[in-house]
Formats: sequence, structure tokens, C-alpha cells
Amino acid sequence: MHADTLRTGLIAGAVFLFMLTLNHLMPVHRDDYDYSMVWKTGAHLASFSDVCASGVQHYLLHGGRTVTVFCLQLFLWLGKTAFDIANALMFLALVILVTMHARRTLAFWNAPYRFAAAALLLWLTLPHFGEVAVWKSGSTVYLWSAVPAFLFLLPYNLALKNAGTGIGVRRTWAILPMLLLGVLGGWSIENLAVTVVAVACGASLYARRRYGTCPAWMTAGAFGALLGLVGLVAAPGNYVRYDVQGAGKGILAHIGNQFAGQGEMLLYLLPVLLLILTAWRLYRRIEAHMDVSPAGRTGAGTMVLAAVLVLLTLSYFTGGWLASALRDLIISGVLTPLGFTKPKTMHLFANLMSGFEEMAIYWLTILLFYARVKRQLGLTAAAVRTAATRVPISAVLRRHPAARYAAFLMLLAVCNNLVMLAAPTFPGRAAFSSAAMFVAAALALLNDPVRKAMFTNAARRTLCAAALLLFAYTGTAALLITQEMGAADAARIAQIENARARGETVVHFPRIERTNRALRHIYYEDWDNTVTKEGAMEYFGLTDIVVEK
Repeated sequence: MHADTLRTGLIAGAVFLFMLTLNHLMPVHRDDYDYSMVWKTGAHLASFSDVCASGVQHYLLHGGRTVTVFCLQLFLWLGKTAFDIANALMFLALVILVTMHARRTLAFWNAPYRFAAAALLLWLTLPHFGEVAVWKSGSTVYLWSAVPAFLFLLPYNLALKNAGTGIGVRRTWAILPMLLLGVLGGWSIENLAVTVVAVACGASLYARRRYGTCPAWMTAGAFGALLGLVGLVAAPGNYVRYDVQGAGKGILAHIGNQFAGQGEMLLYLLPVLLLILTAWRLYRRIEAHMDVSPAGRTGAGTMVLAAVLVLLTLSYFTGGWLASALRDLIISGVLTPLGFTKPKTMHLFANLMSGFEEMAIYWLTILLFYARVKRQLGLTAAAVRTAATRVPISAVLRRHPAARYAAFLMLLAVCNNLVMLAAPTFPGRAAFSSAAMFVAAALALLNDPVRKAMFTNAARRTLCAAALLLFAYTGTAALLITQEMGAADAARIAQIENARARGETVVHFPRIERTNRALRHIYYEDWDNTVTKEGAMEYFGLTDIVVEK
């Protein structure tokens, strides 16, 4: 076996085992209880026909995400272990597909380091990772939508590569598979579905105009995607839900949602954006014919960042006194004067601040490694300004296909988010597919041989060290906190079973303090949340659930 193939296989195995462990530790909670029953009937899923009947009910009463809802309820019926395995495989599939799109080839197995980078960047940058890639109800909507959509778009990407190579090949056998994949890609999550239809139709029209032919599989795929989109948006349940969530919201609210959603995505994308920025600056250095030579000593700004990082780390491992002081200061100086003093608000803010230090440590670590890479590549402020003056943006895009492709992916990601203008809300998790497109863009730049020639060995070693440190930090925290949270949830389930055995229908729980931690790689809503409480009460046959304040 080729060495690179073996390395890729080992990395893939490690990714699968890590995700399987995380999924195994993640308990059933929140919407999972609602979807464990035939929709709005209170009857537990007991057969495949129940799954199908529930899907119809959901389509009529709640929304058009029929494909993902079917998958969710099917695996909730089959059992948690089956779902854990399937979800880990889905994440692995996404890693493979992002690598393929980035390299524009099916051969992902001969690029182990790009494959590892794809897995790591998706882990670090997917907004609300625990919510969209681990939690059952969330992962089936976002992760399980992205996989068939990215798979569907791959043939279009490969066919248009290298001036349309493959456009003239008929491939009649692909017509039906592309039609079906198109339906799945279009019948996914709303913003991604629109993007899939636009890309498939756009690629088909481009092939026709540019090369004078459009193979039947392209047309069939675009038609299938359009059919899927119609099935998604035409659901009567969409209008029922919009009347509840979107009533009274004007255009300004929708525009405000864009700033919130796009801005949150950019915060998560910090390591990806810095990689893209570095690659972009190297392209300009290449065009300006400037040599890469390491910069001098560490600047004052970097030393200040390092000092703050040391302070935060010291506080983090000695009780979190810095975060506590900052929390109290904000409560007394900001929240209280503004009247934001409800117990739920205080709890959510306290939970946010409990993760402040680990978040700040994460960001500062990234910035410090970035500063080191800049020095190793000679990307001083003066060098960057000189290259920018000599080389316009258009010159880089004209001379480097990888830069054009990355720019297209980033533009596509932004447009994918703009579709959310039509939605009543824009939660951070809805930027899932856009973040994956940004990851593919960064990997495309890293894969460019022209850019790689200017990347020094020292810089490569720094990036590897950063990758290992960031994963060790976030991965360990996610596993430990999820295990702790899962154990607390299991104790609650046991308490419910004991109470029901005694004929009691009211249970009291102590609060689970650590939720939504580890940079959002953890997602758990305590049972005083309305969705969790009402779903669990109906599922377990309870009349009330009381969580200690």
C-alpha cells in the first residue's frame, strides 16, 4: 500500500473514532424527544410505518425538510447506537467531499495532510459544532443536508475543471443518479438548497454557452435539484411555522439578521480567514518578485498578546478568577442598569462567561501562531504594503487559477448566507454550509503548488504545531465536558424511570451547570428550556419537570 494512502486511512480512522466517541457520549435531548414520537400525536415511534406517517404530519404542520426529518426519525427508531455510527460516517464523508472539492479531484487518498487539514478546520470553524454535527436533531438538518449537496455538486466541479474537460462525454448512465442526487441536494436546508439549484443551473448554462454542449446528466441534475427545492418550499408546514416565527418582522429585522449571522460565522472562521489572508499575501509577493526572508525579532504587540494569554491561562487553571471579575463587572455596570436581570438571562450570561477564558485562550493562541508564521514568511507590514502597491487584486486573480477558484467559493458562501434574508431568523448554525465552503477555499489555496513553493519548512512546522495544540485543547475539552454532561443526563433518565415506577409524574432536577462549552463543540439545553421540557414531559408521560434555579 502506498504510504500516503496508508496515512490517509489512519487519519480517516482517527476522525471516525473521535466523532463516534463524541456522539456516543452525547445524550438524547431537546427536539430529539419530539422527533422520537409520531409528530404531534404523543405516540412513540414503533415501526417504519410510524416514521413515514410522522414525516407526512411534519410536512403538513411544521416544515418541508422531509428528507432530513425522515433520516432523523428513522435512526431514532433504530436506536442511538445506529445513529452514532451513521453520524460519525457522515462527518467523515463531509471531510472527504470538502477535500475533493478543494483539490478538484476524486483522489483524496494521496493527500493525507490536506485531508487532515480539512478535518481539523471543519472541527474548528463549523459554527456551533455540537449543535450541527453531534446533536441528533441538528446534525441531520445541517450535516446530513450538506453531504448529499456537496456530493451532487462534485461532478459539475470536476467537469468544468481544466477548460471543460469531460463536458463532451455523454455518460448516459449518470442521468438517473444525478437526477436523484439533485432531488436530495435541493430538498435539504433552505439556503443550501437555493445555492445548489443556482450552481447546477449556472454550470449547465455555462457549459452550453462556453463549450457549445451540455451533457444530459447536467440538465437532469439541475432539474432534480429544482424539483427538490419545490418540494422543500411548497410544504404547507412552512407557512404555519412562518406565521408563528416571522409575523410582524419587517425588512430591517431581516437585514439585521444578516449582520448577526454573517458576523458570527466570521468569528468562527478566524483560523481559515488567516490562512486565506496569508496565502493571498504570498501570491502578491510572488507577482511582485519579492524574496521570502524571515523577519526580525518579535514585535511589542505579539509580546502583549503572549502576556495576556499567560494571564488567561493562569486564571483558567486556578478557578477562573479573571472571568468571574469581568462577569461581575458587566452585570453591575451594563446588564443591571439596562434592566436585563431576569434569572434566565443571568444564567445564560453566566454560562457564556464560564466559557470566556477558554474562548479567549483559543483566539489568542491562533493569533500568536499567525504572528509567528508571518515572521517566518517575512510578511512584515512594510513588505505587505510594498506588494499591495505593486500588484493589484486583478493581477493575482488573472494569473492564479487557485486564487480565482477560492474567490468563487468565498463569494458563493456569502451568497449562500444571503438567502437567509427570506428567513425570519438567521441562527449561527445556518452558516454551516457557508463555513464548509470557506474551508474548501482555504484548502484550495494551500494545495496550489505555486503558493506551496514559498511556504518555508519553518512555517509548515509552526502550522503543524498549531494544529496539534488546538485540537488537543478543544478535542479534550469537548470529550470531558460531554462525558460529564451525558452522565448528568443519564442520572435524570434513571430518576424519571424510578419516579414513574412509583406512579409519580413530577420530577425535580439539579441544574447542569456546564453546557454549550468548549467553543460550542458542546450543545445541551437544560430541561427548563420550553422545547426540552415539553418534549420530555410528553415522551416520558410527566406532568411537570422542575429544574432548580
